[in-house]
Amino acid sequence: MKLAELCDTSPNYIAEIEIGRRFPSLKLIEKIGDVLNVEPYRFFINDTIKFTNEIEEIINLLTKLPDQQRLKIINQISVV
Repeated sequence: MKLAELCDTSPNYIAEIEIGRRFPSLKLIEKIGDVLNVEPYRFFINDTIKFTNEIEEIINLLTKLPDQQRLKIINQISVV
């Protein structure tokens, strides 16, 4: 509701954008970007693919470590 208010549009319209029923104009995309402090192009980038590739790279590096060192790293990660 706050996003809609700050973008001068209706909450229902924002909800329909979120679920893929409606598509915002470029002007509204820019407003949303300004409100969220996000460059508008970021709405069109799939960070999931990049993140998945990074995870695979980390796993590959971990498999090359000795067991004891790998377990120590895994234990440190699980604490966080």
